[in-house]
Amino acid sequence: MKDQNLFNQLVIAERYFKDTKYWNTVNSAVSMYKEGRVAECKEMLTGVPTAKQLLRVLTEKLKKKSVYHTLKKILEGKKLDKYTTLKGLWSLGTHVIIECEHGHTEYRMLLPYLLEKMEKLVYE
Repeated sequence: MKDQNLFNQLVIAERYFKDTKYWNTVNSAVSMYKEGRVAECKEMLTGVPTAKQLLRVLTEKLKKKSVYHTLKKILEGKKLDKYTTLKGLWSLGTHVIIECEHGHTEYRMLLPYLLEKMEKLVYE
């Protein structure tokens, strides 16, 4: 039997890594999954970043930007007022889009997460 969590990972990977440097890896993983080579598929997917890894890399890139300190506090779970948090998330979204403009479209994986967090703050 094929692993449902693995299938879900592949669906996400196909959506967000198309036209990126990770696309060949994702395609290989999908082929392995279809062939029933689940362990090999899982191993192949370790070469594709998670949203958490992408967020960490992007946050590191922003160290010299003013948004970094706000993002650090958000990621550490520190209590910030609603508008400061929104500003930090919005700014991070802007930087995600800038990365996409520069051809690093794998960062688009972060947009739904950011939008969800911002939506919660806007409607609370």
